[in-house]
Amino acid sequence: MTNVGGVQVIVDGVSTPAPARRPKPRPATAAAPTPDPIAARTAARGVALARYALAFLGVPYLWGGNTPRGFDCSGYVQYVYAMWGIPIPRTADLQFAAGQPVAEPEPGDLLFFQTYAYGASHVAIYLGGGWFVQAIGSDVHESNFDAPYFRSRYLGARRFIPPV
Repeated sequence: MTNVGGVQVIVDGVSTPAPARRPKPRPATAAAPTPDPIAARTAARGVALARYALAFLGVPYLWGGNTPRGFDCSGYVQYVYAMWGIPIPRTADLQFAAGQPVAEPEPGDLLFFQTYAYGASHVAIYLGGGWFVQAIGSDVHESNFDAPYFRSRYLGARRFIPPV
């Protein structure tokens, strides 16, 4: 019995096993990223904070307001963050200066706009998917970056949610 070129040859009625085939080399692939539990918990906290912010939909807009009886934009985000134990400054311009800049906002991050005054004069809470919640006009309501008014006045996002 013998094996020739990987082909079994039968000699005297006895077959030989084929040689083991060497597997083809596979291209190298990047290792799957290791999940970062701190980042995951922090992101989950941002989502929860954003959901909590939606509880105030319909609350009337009130210049200088910072309670559920009436909010202005910065009073609204300051109130929501305070309910989560995260202190932030009172006005949009100070919030913009104090937050950690982020290139890609995540739910719970603050979005800043230049509206009636130079610099950051309006703030909203990012919900995800281009949506945000804000106190503007007549009440607290949701808006989207698809609105040319906000897209053209966007200054950037800031993060205040600490790693958990």
